[in-house]
Amino acid sequence: MDQRRMDAEGGRVVHREWRARKFAVIVAVQNVLVAACLVVTLYVYWGDLNREQASDHNVHIRFDVISGISSNGTLKIHHIASSYKMSLADEKNDTIKISCTGPYVVYIDVCYKSLSSGEELTGILQLQVVGSETPVSNFTLQTRSADLVCRGLSSIAYLRKEEKASLHLYLKDGFKIKSATVGLTYLWGESVSFDESQ
Repeated sequence: MDQRRMDAEGGRVVHREWRARKFAVIVAVQNVLVAACLVVTLYVYWGDLNREQASDHNVHIRFDVISGISSNGTLKIHHIASSYKMSLADEKNDTIKISCTGPYVVYIDVCYKSLSSGEELTGILQLQVVGSETPVSNFTLQTRSADLVCRGLSSIAYLRKEEKASLHLYLKDGFKIKSATVGLTYLWGESVSFDESQ
């Protein structure tokens, strides 16, 4: 009987050692996984930082917030937030000089509202090439509400080098744009792959 107890106690001791080893392995694996997650997170973070820095050299123009618009006409650009190889074409600050032939993303982050609730009001923002009647990009804004509506919109427009483009607003009475951020970004970054003589 004493032998059985010793075997049983000896078995328990061996079993405890096995549990301790198993626990140590689990802790080690957990630490390796945490370290791997940290390495992947840092790799992705540094990759994003490098991508953001490179995007400053993409052909683009982005304007500061334009606010308090409630009338039709060509949109006046007061300040350029950032640009690369693009600029305003004249002193009136309403025409953009296109520097590269190819596709551009036209984007707008806009907040607007109706000054007369209940009636559906529409506003249209168009990107037009100077001298052309047909817009290359068209954004329709609709609201019935006096509450502020904020939307992000984008489209692709094909523009040619040396063209001049402007943004035109067509608003119904009672439609007000509280703020708008507008920009153009060349889809091929900083490379110009088309023959620029065309």
